[in-house]
Amino acid sequence: MNTTRSIHIASNPRRLTRRRFLQATAAASATIIAGAPFISRAWAAAGAKSPYDNLVPANRKVRVACVGVGGKGYLDMNGVIAAGAELAALCDVDFDRGSRAFHEHATLPRYRDYRQMLDEMDAQIDAVVISTPDHMHFPIAMMALERGKHIYVQKPLTHTIGEARAFKAATLKYRLVTQMGNQGHANDGTRLTKEWIEAGVIGPVRDVHSWTYRPIWPQGINWPSFDAPAPVAKTQTAFSIANTADAESLAALKKCPPGLDWNLWLGVAPYRDYLPYIVPFNWRGFWDYGCGALGDMGCHIMDAPFWSLNLAGDCTVTAVSEGGNAVSAPNASTIKYEFPARGSLPALTYTWYDGGRLPPAPKELGGAELSKGGSLYFGDAGIMYSPGDIGASVRLLPAGRMKSFTPDKRPPKTIPRPPKADPYLEWLAAIQGGPVPGSNIAGHSAALTEFVSLGNVALRAGKPIRWDSATATCAGLPEAQALINKNYRIY
Repeated sequence: MNTTRSIHIASNPRRLTRRRFLQATAAASATIIAGAPFISRAWAAAGAKSPYDNLVPANRKVRVACVGVGGKGYLDMNGVIAAGAELAALCDVDFDRGSRAFHEHATLPRYRDYRQMLDEMDAQIDAVVISTPDHMHFPIAMMALERGKHIYVQKPLTHTIGEARAFKAATLKYRLVTQMGNQGHANDGTRLTKEWIEAGVIGPVRDVHSWTYRPIWPQGINWPSFDAPAPVAKTQTAFSIANTADAESLAALKKCPPGLDWNLWLGVAPYRDYLPYIVPFNWRGFWDYGCGALGDMGCHIMDAPFWSLNLAGDCTVTAVSEGGNAVSAPNASTIKYEFPARGSLPALTYTWYDGGRLPPAPKELGGAELSKGGSLYFGDAGIMYSPGDIGASVRLLPAGRMKSFTPDKRPPKTIPRPPKADPYLEWLAAIQGGPVPGSNIAGHSAALTEFVSLGNVALRAGKPIRWDSATATCAGLPEAQALINKNYRIY
């Protein structure tokens, strides 16, 4: 059944149909668009002008609506408040999960259906923050763009490569301020990585390794069933919903909680009956809704390598995994991207590891263990190490070389830093005429998301893929090509 059980029923909601999705995707530019650099607030005095429309005057706050206000959405909501935004409306398909935000902002309009919110609150909203499961990023953000709203979208930006390309085209068409929620892009460490590599501190880089300890949710499983044991992640001791042989308790589990509108949560995904195993967190491991460990952490950890080494364009991607199927992502994977020479940059191999897999620790680490997540850069003249998930720091190996790499010997800081390294402040400042945000969709985050997503295409296809960036095709591999776009349920 595809009827909506929202407490708000829009009289004529604007539906994002499958045809409109496909038209938008077909119109997307096939090229990687260079983004404007972040420059200081003195830029206006120097004569710089914003490339965006629908800017908000400096004498009032940016009015922001938040879609998804539980979990990460709650943090995003508070992030934009702290950066100076004014909340205009809150939306969550699960009123129980959103209750904390609703209670803290009890005078604000609250919605379950983003379409009704954008219809009813149109003139009162300048911008929209989208913090939902991956499969709903594109329909919500695209409708907001079509309504002239600036958008902040959690990572990964999209569920498919086709959506990422459609976003690039749309943001160029509508000239609106955008930002993806990979907050590490605003870090000093991410900028140092790019500056040091471009200055040749470790020489030409030919080999990069990145890794994460995730997934921390069930993957490598078939679709959960009440007739089978509840799935358990390798890193978990138990699932949040325990199995029971008691018929009455089992029947209760099958009922959707009264605060959750399951049809709206599914949104454009294929319809399935409610199961307690999916929400609010374990959807990440299922292809219908999430992008697995790679999609969850890749836009964080892979950001600095991608930006610093121009890892866009044609490449070959090979994936080796443990578990995984048409329903869910694998328990663990190793994914190798191979790039040809790119201008003055040499050919490069980039390897991603998840599910507990790690690259060999270099001897220059002095016997220390690798961090739970991070990146290693191997250049002809040295090694660079960035421990952590969001590129917050970077250092040379071995420790003695870093100790002698004193500030007076380091390359100049040529890339301007966002104020307070705050991606929310960066985004809001741009909406009021400030500099272009670093992880804007057209200039950076759509291409980054495409790069990350190629790994999942190789995982799901089960064969190496040869990516032709100009035509957005996996040469000679129709089973991989079928994953570049997807169908959308009308709900």
